[in-house]
Amino acid sequence: MKKLHLICNAHLDPVWMWDWDDGMATALATFYAACELADEYDYIFCHNEAFLYETVRQNDPALFARIQELVKAGKWHIMGGWYLQPDCNLPSGESFMRQALFGQAYFQKYFAKKPTTAINFDSFGHTRGLVQILKKCGYDSYLFCRPMPEMVPLEDMYFWWEGYDGSRIKACRIEDKSIYCSGLGTAKEDILRKAERWKDKSVGIALWGVGNHGGGASRKDLQDIAQLQKESAYEIVHSTPEAFFAETEPSFVYRRSLTPCLVSCYSSLNRVKQAHIRLENKLYLTEKICALAALNGSRVIDFSAFDDVMRDMLGIEFHDVLSGTCASDGERSCLMKAEHGLKVLDDAFMRAFFALTTVFAAAGEGEYPVFVFNPCAQEIERVVEVEFLLTTVLVSDEEHYEIRASVEGKPVPVQVIKELSNINYDRRKRIAVRVKLRPMGVTRIDCTVEQVKNAPLVWEGDSYVYADEHKRVTIDRKTGCLTSFVCDGKEYLRGASFLPVLFKDNADPWGWEKFAVGEDPQPMRLSPCEKGAFEGLRAVEMIEDGEVLTEIESLFEGGSSAVRVGYKIYKHVPYIDVNVRVFWQEQTKTLKLKIAAGEGGKFVGQAAYGREEFEADGGEKVAQRYVAFGGKEAYLAVLNSGSNGCSKQGGDAYLTLLNGAAYCAHPIGDRPLVPSGRYVPYIEQGAHEFSYRVAVLPENELEREAQLFVQPPYALSVFPHGQGAEPFAAEISEPAVVLTALREQKKGRYMLRLFNGSGESKRAVLRFGGAARILRFGKFEIKTLLFDGKRLVESRKAML
Repeated sequence: MKKLHLICNAHLDPVWMWDWDDGMATALATFYAACELADEYDYIFCHNEAFLYETVRQNDPALFARIQELVKAGKWHIMGGWYLQPDCNLPSGESFMRQALFGQAYFQKYFAKKPTTAINFDSFGHTRGLVQILKKCGYDSYLFCRPMPEMVPLEDMYFWWEGYDGSRIKACRIEDKSIYCSGLGTAKEDILRKAERWKDKSVGIALWGVGNHGGGASRKDLQDIAQLQKESAYEIVHSTPEAFFAETEPSFVYRRSLTPCLVSCYSSLNRVKQAHIRLENKLYLTEKICALAALNGSRVIDFSAFDDVMRDMLGIEFHDVLSGTCASDGERSCLMKAEHGLKVLDDAFMRAFFALTTVFAAAGEGEYPVFVFNPCAQEIERVVEVEFLLTTVLVSDEEHYEIRASVEGKPVPVQVIKELSNINYDRRKRIAVRVKLRPMGVTRIDCTVEQVKNAPLVWEGDSYVYADEHKRVTIDRKTGCLTSFVCDGKEYLRGASFLPVLFKDNADPWGWEKFAVGEDPQPMRLSPCEKGAFEGLRAVEMIEDGEVLTEIESLFEGGSSAVRVGYKIYKHVPYIDVNVRVFWQEQTKTLKLKIAAGEGGKFVGQAAYGREEFEADGGEKVAQRYVAFGGKEAYLAVLNSGSNGCSKQGGDAYLTLLNGAAYCAHPIGDRPLVPSGRYVPYIEQGAHEFSYRVAVLPENELEREAQLFVQPPYALSVFPHGQGAEPFAAEISEPAVVLTALREQKKGRYMLRLFNGSGESKRAVLRFGGAARILRFGKFEIKTLLFDGKRLVESRKAML
């Protein structure tokens, strides 16, 4: 080796075994110490994470000003440029864009700096989708530490990392027992050990500085390094990640994700994971409807109001929180962030929704208007549910109010289903309507009421079988499971599916040294319904049946827990929904859903702006809003709104729901994971809910349908008072291309992000108001466009 680049840093988790206030206090102390040492020694302090810099700016402006001067002098390096070091598997592709772009905007504003090397030292694996995201955000290189070599072997420590779309960046993995840290006063020994890994290279890199809760450099360490620089046979320089990558030339190309790593964490801390999913999708949905309202002449919110919500979302994505490995106060505070963000978004969404709907013409005599907002830029047919209040009350055991529905005077299928409240008279109505929805806009449904006789629900035989032009579905009354799903004459599921299964596990929420999650599977049994949540009920029962849907619920018990599985079998649409409600009281057990997906074919899952193909080897995998089985003409897709762990071996696939771990139970040698002799709270105990959609889809519709499942059409009964207006129209011709973001940048200027979710090149026509543009996408390509009210212009770089 001729040259070793030293990167002094102070890895600082703002939340982990402590809450955010503790992390902020440590940031102030660490940054102050770094400034003091910079006045005494000739070294470069490198630090990332806009959140921590903002903490200093708000709480110690004088210290912040000192940092700004050191940055100008080249003695303090703005490293990474992201808002935080997030989990690098679970956020959506657009959320990763925001981590980078929001952080870059901060550092550009306060330091006039834009790093070109992204860093995520402590994240537990890295999706391949990051490559294109980084490239589009102006990065050319990536520095990381995990997964370690025993988890994911690599030919060399630095390499070209190739994304799903074929783009490439330089990447380097730091391999050492202290990874991004060095011990207090032991930097010299740590650096020499790390340098050994680069002895056969012309250039090497070593991360040093006390970390894992701040600290950075020390006087002794800086003095020892100065002596080492004089004694060493090779050049040792205080440096930056950018300077290191400028002198490297990778020797091989890596074309996979840098996962798995610590596999249990992807199903730990379920409440935070689901809150994050709700928040990120509500943000992108609300940005879309607010932009659409503005394009229709009603500006309901200043776009900058979304910045606080982005801070909430980006904070929750921190790797020790979203991955599920923080202490209980971190869980509590992140749920507070989510609730704050959701409240802001709910208010903005409703202002935009009313702006789009109240301009419609007033209702006719006896009509109850319902309006449905479709966020998808294509016409779709969906079953939507909505509630409204009738003007009169009916108290009867023989009759009820029935609803009729029409769109533009034409009847559409509608069915009254159980409302959310439980007042035992007939006034509050909940309906399911099957309707075609106009692209990226509002569809009006007019409802009227009539009084009819009650009809009993009838289910005869051991199985419920439903068939239409799309599918054939079988629910077994003896097992409570979905036992067959047939589409276009092909059986995609055959055998007990959505069966809750308990696995033995331990209290470790990370899953250290695990390949699979859980062992010794024990299927839950149908509940005897003798006590607890299901007392007095039937284990398998039809609870809704009509023109639009049939709903069947199955009740299970196992261990100390209970599970309700509900199947909504929609009529004349090509999908069914499965809702799972869990009453969880387990310790050191994992809950999964078994799916009889069959042998052969591909096993794939959604990744950030991409799709990952998995080995069906029984190992725990990480997917986002879908897993799918098959390929060629079609996939059996299981969409979800809040679970990430999955596995497959042979014909059996499993979806991991809950990991019965304790908060922050980190293995330390042979010591017990949790203290004995006292009560210890376990993370997931209590009620949880999971939602899935089962559909057979072509490859080019997987991304769109997954997005629609977490950003579904929204319906509400509104009584308008306008005269009608010509709405702003937005439409994309190609179903593989989805609009992932539509955001007002400033008055009259809008940003659009589009993504080709297909592994093949696609041509799409985008119509946006009076403008139209033909777009050609490579496989899994992201495009950013700008609209000024008249023209659509493609941007070479991503932007907010």
